[in-house]
Amino acid sequence: MKKAFAAGIIILTLGFAVVAQQPAQQLAPAHELYRIIFFKAAPGKLPDLIDAYKNAPVPDNMTPRPMVFRHQSGDDWDLMVLYPLGAKAAMDANAPAPPEAIRKFKERVMSDYTWHSDTYASGPPLDVVQRALAVPPNAAQAGNSGGLYLIEESVALAGHHDELGKFLDRDIAAARARGSVKFEHVQGAPWDFLVIFRYASWYEYAAAETDPAADDEARKQGFANDAAIGLEYRTHISAHHDTFASRVQ
Repeated sequence: MKKAFAAGIIILTLGFAVVAQQPAQQLAPAHELYRIIFFKAAPGKLPDLIDAYKNAPVPDNMTPRPMVFRHQSGDDWDLMVLYPLGAKAAMDANAPAPPEAIRKFKERVMSDYTWHSDTYASGPPLDVVQRALAVPPNAAQAGNSGGLYLIEESVALAGHHDELGKFLDRDIAAARARGSVKFEHVQGAPWDFLVIFRYASWYEYAAAETDPAADDEARKQGFANDAAIGLEYRTHISAHHDTFASRVQ
């Protein structure tokens, strides 16, 4: 796999300069950094916000475009944007002025939202995330061209952070989703973990939830049955938010 970020690539959005550094001769890291932004669009501005990110400028051809997800049902946000940052990242308060295209993009985005939250998180390498979150090839046939993604934010009970992380790994292993990925909070919003499950459509999600084999998969991960997963989850969390979304980029 070609490394997504070469040394010195700068991503400039919403007034921040993030410098992602990835040595050319280095084994793929176990984890990489991601910037996850949730937006609440201003009234009537969601189409423009989506279009802005679909046409967002990038520094060069090696920089991956952000992954963009649109709310369908659940929490009070409209758009989630996932920026890959590579294995290391740093902020520079004295970075040079951004190119004109990026400055105009920033101004456009800032006029399109009511609020936003930024979180830096660690997750699997970019190629793993891209495969896990790719729109299923049969999504359009199922009537949902952007696929269906269940996005879960979890806040651990005091003293339960590690237990929650291990539980989520078991939950992911027991899930019947087409793909899944877990991100862990580094800096930003109050959630501790964000997990994304991928399905082709609502029909596929419903089929997974009613799959007769669900209990068997749950038992393989140490749960009494499929219903016990949700019960154990609530022994480790102080809050959680579930949102269904479709991918628009």
